[in-house]
Amino acid sequence: MSIHITDWLMTSGISLEFAERVQTRHGSSWLLSWLPGRALSFEHAYAAMELDEILSDPELVYDDAALAWARHQAELLGLVFDQVVVLLATRVEARLAEAQIMQDELVTLPTGYRADPGAIRSGSAA
Repeated sequence: MSIHITDWLMTSGISLEFAERVQTRHGSSWLLSWLPGRALSFEHAYAAMELDEILSDPELVYDDAALAWARHQAELLGLVFDQVVVLLATRVEARLAEAQIMQDELVTLPTGYRADPGAIRSGSAA
C-alpha cells in the first residue's frame, strides 16, 4: 500500500480517492472523498484509505488476508463491507464514464474553418 500523508492530506498511490483534514472551532477532523459529510479521526481516515487501497488493487482480489483486513477496517468505520465495495466500484465506473464522455466530446473544427477571425466563411456576407 502506498498512502501518502501530509499534515492536511492523505492520498492513495492506487486510486483517486483522498482524505483531507479540515479545521473547525472544535479542533480538526478528516473528510473522505468517498464518504462525504462524515468527520473522522486521523486513525479512522487512515483505515478508510487502507480499505480503499485494498479494494482498488487488482492484485489483491484473491488475497484472503488483505480482504479480511479490508473487512476489519470497514467494521472499524461502522460500514457494511459489501456496501463499501459497491460504493467504491460505482465511483470508479462514474470516473471511467466521465472520461469516455470527455474523450467523445473532443471538438473537431469544421472543414474550411480558418483560425483567422477576419476570414470569410462560406455562407457569410462579405
